[in-house]
Amino acid sequence: MGGGNQVVPAQRMKDFVYNKLSESLPDSSYKPGIKSVNLNEVFPDFITSTLKEGFLNFNQKLKGYLTNDAVLHACESRTSSPVRIPRNEFLEHPGVNGLYPCGEGAGYAGGIISAAIDGVKCVVAISEKLVG
Repeated sequence: MGGGNQVVPAQRMKDFVYNKLSESLPDSSYKPGIKSVNLNEVFPDFITSTLKEGFLNFNQKLKGYLTNDAVLHACESRTSSPVRIPRNEFLEHPGVNGLYPCGEGAGYAGGIISAAIDGVKCVVAISEKLVG
């Protein structure tokens, strides 16, 4: 995906859960845009299966949560994560090279400001890895 002006992979929530490519996506406030992909082919199974289970379980508690009106942006949901995705001292997942879990969804922030700060920390860690 690199680069500053590339679109982000996205998929409608129900389509993601049922492993179906979204035929269309609604307009998004994300600039420069989103592109329909099957996120099941982007992320490893341990991530997609956990997200699917979470979405289905949350739908049991809040009927109507699982909808194709919700769009996952590589991959983001509208709930806070009750778990923390592990990362090492370099902020990278210890088992998935190049994966930098960050922000509220990964369990490292509690709001928009702390998520932004954590994102900046991850960007710094990535640039240090790339530059050396």
